[in-house]
Amino acid sequence: MAQTAAVAQTISEPVQALNRLAEIITAYVQSQAFVAGCKLGLFDAMAEVPGSAEDLADRCKIHPVACRRLLVVLAHLGLVNREGALFSNSHIGKYCSSKSSVNLGSMIGFAEPFYRMFEYLPDALREYSPRYQQALGATKEGVFGALYEDPARLRVFAHFMNALSVPQGQLIAERFDFSPYRCIMDVAGGPGGQSIQIGLRHKHLRGNITDLAPVCEVAREYISAAGLSDRFTAVPADLFQGPYPQGSDVIILGHILHDWNDDSCLKILRNCHDALPNGGALLISESVLNPDYSASTFALMKDLTMIVACEPDARERTEAEYRVLLEQCGFEVTDVMRFDAPRDLIVAKRK
Repeated sequence: MAQTAAVAQTISEPVQALNRLAEIITAYVQSQAFVAGCKLGLFDAMAEVPGSAEDLADRCKIHPVACRRLLVVLAHLGLVNREGALFSNSHIGKYCSSKSSVNLGSMIGFAEPFYRMFEYLPDALREYSPRYQQALGATKEGVFGALYEDPARLRVFAHFMNALSVPQGQLIAERFDFSPYRCIMDVAGGPGGQSIQIGLRHKHLRGNITDLAPVCEVAREYISAAGLSDRFTAVPADLFQGPYPQGSDVIILGHILHDWNDDSCLKILRNCHDALPNGGALLISESVLNPDYSASTFALMKDLTMIVACEPDARERTEAEYRVLLEQCGFEVTDVMRFDAPRDLIVAKRK
């Protein structure tokens, strides 16, 4: 009997390992199923009215059998509800529709161009450098330069940035006390999803969003659509060269510092210090790693993404690493707010 149990245990252990590794190696198929569902308009179609696979296939111009197979996968992932022959958006899937108040379907932007770049992760790990040229046949500057010159593509990218930042902005607006402050500045704030949410909740605040000139044009559109044009504006400013506009007593850096190595971060933080009054607040919205560098799955996957996509040594950081950078630039950390969300919030004051 003991021998039989030992044999069963020996068999079950490699099977368990096989099951887990099968999940890991096919994870990219899950992400591409999500991407396909968004690109083909399935979530938009189900937001209008639930339908059968055949009905949805007809509305989205997909082969009916292929549509049913994709819908079954999306249901398995929790993005689609299935009741008999009818399919509808789940409580998560409803946010993948462009008709949602917060369109998280734009998160498919995280797959491109990074999806192709990860094919060369071994080279990136060996050389500790990004993979733009190897994967895309262009430099990072060339890739983003082309993006900024194409208004349509830039707006798609803006939707992606807002998908990441709008829910975070709502959370920061709820959890941080803005009542002592009068003006926020969202540095390299993209289309402004994060700071716009703060402005909507705290009606006494004025706001500036800084970024490159083409991005500021898009930010002004979002500001106008939110009804904040009387209090908020977008002003072009270079992230590294500065100077940043004066007059704000709160600066927000949302998903900025992880894109850069320590030397670059110090330039950004010194520009922030120069733009703030004594006692002004700096809010850093980033995924803060644990002291042993462990973190949520998303934070750790972003950390590897920094290797293939950003300058050498750009990375997610621990609280201690952020404290060192901030201390060197004349800031004192006063709070680290851990959120059950993709990003946390480090609060620092200008000395």
